[in-house]
Amino acid sequence: MADNPASSGETPVDIDIFVEAGDWPAEVELTRLVDRAVAAAFAETGATGVSELSIVFSDDAHIRTLNTEWRGKDKPTNVLSFPAFPFPKGGKLPPMLG
Repeated sequence: MADNPASSGETPVDIDIFVEAGDWPAEVELTRLVDRAVAAAFAETGATGVSELSIVFSDDAHIRTLNTEWRGKDKPTNVLSFPAFPFPKGGKLPPMLG
């Protein structure tokens, strides 16, 4: 796991990276990749303020298990996204990435 509070210094994001399954590059390479993606997302959206982001790198078998458990869909998927807190009905939500 990498805990990376915006290592580039340009985006105020606390990033957690987890490698749970699969044959992925070294964690330092994944951290660089995520840093670039986050910087691009902030540049494109104009988002500001402090954010948190957790990224899990996995393989098809593991993500299929998660997709079945959480969404009832017995197949792999590219993205699973979970809210970090309950959504208030009719209330304003803070900015979110992901």
